[in-house]
Amino acid sequence: MDHNKTKNASEGIAPMGITTLNETVLSNQPESRYECPVCLNWLRDPVITTCGHKFCKSCITSWLKNSGHCPIDNINLSMKVDIFPDNYTKREIQEQRMSCPFAAKGCAVKVTPLDLDAHISTCEYNQPESSTQPNIEIPCSFVAVGCKETFDNQEDANSHLHNDVLSHMSLLMNAYSKIKIDNDMSNMDAKAQEALLWDAPDKDGNQSTTPPINDVNPLIRALYERVVVLEQRNREQDIVIANISKQLSAFAVAKMKQNNDMLLRYCMGHYIWKVDNFRARLDAMLKDHNKMLYSPGFYTSPNGYRFCVRLNISPQNPKYFALLVHLMKTENDDYLDWPFNGRISFAMINQYDPEYTQRDTMMSDSTLVAFRKPTTEICLRGFGYSEYAVVDDIMRNGFVKNDVLIVKVETRFPLSCDHRCAEAGKRIKPTNLVFQTLTSAPRPSRQMHGTNVNTSWTFKMAVLSQLIGFANRFSRAPC
Repeated sequence: MDHNKTKNASEGIAPMGITTLNETVLSNQPESRYECPVCLNWLRDPVITTCGHKFCKSCITSWLKNSGHCPIDNINLSMKVDIFPDNYTKREIQEQRMSCPFAAKGCAVKVTPLDLDAHISTCEYNQPESSTQPNIEIPCSFVAVGCKETFDNQEDANSHLHNDVLSHMSLLMNAYSKIKIDNDMSNMDAKAQEALLWDAPDKDGNQSTTPPINDVNPLIRALYERVVVLEQRNREQDIVIANISKQLSAFAVAKMKQNNDMLLRYCMGHYIWKVDNFRARLDAMLKDHNKMLYSPGFYTSPNGYRFCVRLNISPQNPKYFALLVHLMKTENDDYLDWPFNGRISFAMINQYDPEYTQRDTMMSDSTLVAFRKPTTEICLRGFGYSEYAVVDDIMRNGFVKNDVLIVKVETRFPLSCDHRCAEAGKRIKPTNLVFQTLTSAPRPSRQMHGTNVNTSWTFKMAVLSQLIGFANRFSRAPC
């Protein structure tokens, strides 16, 4: 096949007396209902799909082998169940009659559109007028979209149209995309030029000094004003949301604080202090004996006294823990009875065997500063044991579990005279100063599994002396 293009063929101009393929195609274009969307020619062996489109049988067969869906609407199709012969359209095409393209030369034959190509190749009038006439190359029908193939005869051109359907479709898509992009760019440029015709008002409310344009598109103006309003509303809503978020955060913190305060206020003097991260806290106290751990303040009743527990290393003997309670200042102090009068119990919980929990009870003493009305947030004087328990015993014998030490504190008040006398025998007098030990009576030796009381005669006499003193004091006090 000779692909050398002559000037006349490439420009679509044929010598006088010669009919080109373009002239033939333009004069024999099928109606849209008889045109195949793939090859753009008359339907040959027309078939119809379940989605309602018509194709040449060979065209749709070749198409479905490569893609598997309809070229028009991309619906999946199957040759076996979705393709049917369209005999009605086939009969209509066969009833059509077309004149031979060489009728001007004298050919009077009229054939069906599908037989026209075969007639042209055998028509006796399809002959050059002169033997000196140069060979005319026939360009492809898709030359306008980029196909550069040329042919010596119509038969080769028709074969090319049927065999290179996918290539032609690709050229059409490229051409369509380029046209669409150019069209979109033109529309955007036009809109930009229209937008420049109108100046928005200044932010301070002053009107633009640019004179108005009579032909300004009112839709552009309305859209611009709408955008400005929406942006302003969006900023206002962002500010409102930020303020609400801050309020919610503050409310959540206040609510959590209120819940914690309610738990401490309504514990009725029964408080369980869980000292978490205890090993790290103990290491810090061992390095600095002035470091102390304080529990949150808890109340004996909703409007009653307020206490807190203090745990630290005894400065007198660093091998021991000191455990004391402190009165705390409250809004109820003005109408409470002072000094505090009641009983305070400690229990350091053995978390592996509750039988070995260490329990101790002590009575208040009205003569001590520790039980008077506090003048500071936390009373500077504590009441308790400066040598409560051995540090190593607490760490080894099951009192610390999951790095948590649990101390239970219970306060009870007021006590009747009879109850005070009965409880006096159980009293273990604590210190009135923070680090002062007992001087009036020998302190019982303390073990990890309870309190081992010395039963010597001296100790018994000392306890009896205390009982007599308490009984005399309580008998003078009103019950």
